[in-house]
Amino acid sequence: MANEDIEVISTPSYNPADTKSYTGFIDFLIDKILFKIEKVAPAQVISYDRTTNRAQVQILYQNITSTGEKLTKAPLQNIPVLMLNGGGFSLSFPVKENDTGWVIAADRDISVFKQLLNVFAPNTYRKHQYVDSFFIPDKVNGFEISEGEADAVLLTSTDGNTKISISQSGVNITSGLTSVNGAVNVSQSLTAAELNAQNGANGTFTNSVTVVNGIVTGGS
Repeated sequence: MANEDIEVISTPSYNPADTKSYTGFIDFLIDKILFKIEKVAPAQVISYDRTTNRAQVQILYQNITSTGEKLTKAPLQNIPVLMLNGGGFSLSFPVKENDTGWVIAADRDISVFKQLLNVFAPNTYRKHQYVDSFFIPDKVNGFEISEGEADAVLLTSTDGNTKISISQSGVNITSGLTSVNGAVNVSQSLTAAELNAQNGANGTFTNSVTVVNGIVTGGS
């Protein structure tokens, strides 16, 4: 076989020098034990069920054998996706196929916990395995935040066409169409023209807005 056909693996499964001394063997043994402890790994979404908030994900790193063979891990099934929740409110994202993120392995088997969401006894002796993980969506790269929003809290589409920007100077909403369902409470009872004329106000009113006792009751 020609040399150009041989793939050079920069990080083999072990350092051959470790097997030639007692200290090296201990290091090799510790390394092998640590390989069995699964903690955090980059992953990609294969599929996602929004109704159950469960995903099938693929861990993106490959194992490398002592002969240089690359082994891809089997996809993980029924993995909960992080949904920030508290006080009766939730922040949920419409995760899509090929979205990237991280899987975080739990200390113990959490199959029972996913059913009870309460104090539980682990169903097996399994520890630190990705099968007992949850998925954190993370846009690791491929995005850009404008200089003017560097100090703002952002909820934004990846392309930046729709976003809510919250900063010390105020709140800015960028959207092609904004719909409000329910009453909108305005701190001042002003006409559309007066609202639009306030210092620091952004945007325009297409025709008119009706405000009654500080509440927007209509507009166009």
